[in-house]
Amino acid sequence: MRALIASALLSATAAFAQDAPAPKINLSGTYEVTQATVGEDWVTLDFKATIMNMGDEDLSGPVVLRHPNQIQKVWERFGDQSIPAGGSTTVSASTRVPREEYDGWVSGGPAVFFYMQNDRGDIKTFRIPLSKAPKKAD
Repeated sequence: MRALIASALLSATAAFAQDAPAPKINLSGTYEVTQATVGEDWVTLDFKATIMNMGDEDLSGPVVLRHPNQIQKVWERFGDQSIPAGGSTTVSASTRVPREEYDGWVSGGPAVFFYMQNDRGDIKTFRIPLSKAPKKAD
């Protein structure tokens, strides 16, 4: 009888763990581009993004600047970033992106993604909505 109860309890615990919802990701931020040298095919630039975590949980994972639809076309890797709940982090790099990609930032902003692993080991990808940072007053 104890074995049956223990087995039922173990099964219920495992089922609950599988149904645990993924953390709610609530990231947004601003970006800046400086020192842009625009060529025919490529743009070399200094890129900086401040990412804010409006969620209730601390988050940690890689952040990348990449093509919006093609995961293998990565322009810059910012490494693992820890973003506390209610806090922010800043990533920056001197990089280059295709001219077509750069020109698209005018209407849609750069494609910066946050990657997170859930409790089952699956990688989840989230595009961080970024708006252009306001220009600083002189």
